[in-house]
Amino acid sequence: MNLFLLHGFLGRPADWSSVKGYLSLNENLRIFVPDYFKEALLNPQHSFESWAENFTRWVDLQGCSKDKNILVGYSLGGRLALHALKNRPQLWTKSLFVSTNPGFNDQLATFDPESPERKQRWINDSYWAEEFLKAPWESVLRNWNSQAVFSGGSEEPARLEKDYSRENLSLALTQWSLAQQQNMRPVLQNQAEKALWLVGERDEKFLDLSRRLVQDIPKLNVSVIPGASHRVLFDCPKLLSEKILSLLA
Repeated sequence: MNLFLLHGFLGRPADWSSVKGYLSLNENLRIFVPDYFKEALLNPQHSFESWAENFTRWVDLQGCSKDKNILVGYSLGGRLALHALKNRPQLWTKSLFVSTNPGFNDQLATFDPESPERKQRWINDSYWAEEFLKAPWESVLRNWNSQAVFSGGSEEPARLEKDYSRENLSLALTQWSLAQQQNMRPVLQNQAEKALWLVGERDEKFLDLSRRLVQDIPKLNVSVIPGASHRVLFDCPKLLSEKILSLLA
């Protein structure tokens, strides 16, 4: 069995270290944590659709295509995971989405300036793309982390400028903007019985989104993590590992 873990924006493979530490050692379990900001095949120079095709190919290259595979994505990694699930649903035995946005609940295939919601999101993400490209590193990190969605949770690990391509970070904010993302609810609808959706109880925005999501998709298993904010990965790694183990069982 194989477990694939996708980190979030500004994330790195080491973000999953605590979660992995709680997973029982099992010689039959292989864990893959791609650094998708650095892998040429997976970096944000690719659109959502191209990324999903490339990721599926990357999984095949690991020799996993005929195995049982579990896909876990956190935040931006969850949105990318939804596209991977759409690209080849039969590749994935189970999937888990943590603090993930399924997209705007509309019928648009990509950004459309006629949509007020998408236009506002595009303006917002374009602003941050410019900041991550040009602003002083410590300043942009401080401002990014002061956003309301991250309030009340654990701090992320140290994020050092030398560990990133600022061009790729900037590109991710526009190429993988929510404004560019299709509504992924139909994907979840088709895979609801094999998917688990996690949200922190103190993440008000995503908690509300999840409540509305389960109204649209009653069969979707939505679980609220006590005491967690948006950054479930850092707030409650033990509880998150237990959810992953339930999928592996």
